[in-house]
Amino acid sequence: MIGADERTAAVGTGTTGSVTLINSFQVAEDRDVEFHELWERTSRYFTRQPGFRSLRLHRAVSADATYRWVNVATWESEAAFRAAHATAEFREVVTAAGWQEFPSSPVLFEVVTQVG
Repeated sequence: MIGADERTAAVGTGTTGSVTLINSFQVAEDRDVEFHELWERTSRYFTRQPGFRSLRLHRAVSADATYRWVNVATWESEAAFRAAHATAEFREVVTAAGWQEFPSSPVLFEVVTQVG
């Protein structure tokens, strides 16, 4: 079973600005509906958390992509991100039945260069 720690990005180096979580998911093509429903239920938790800014879910246009779904979430700070990922409710939602079928690779990023 996949635990909450595997669903959380590794600790950063102490960035002070906003951060972006990019979480890539392995989802079999015939499991898109189930994944999307589970993601929507789980995302309701995050959108209620202090410091949450925005959330987008992307699906690959190629069916043979290794990571067919990518979640992109922006937080006002790494501290806000960490606080949202340190609760009992977080552990509940990310280990709910069904998630074990969808391995992911969560990584936290900071903006280095922006154009436009």
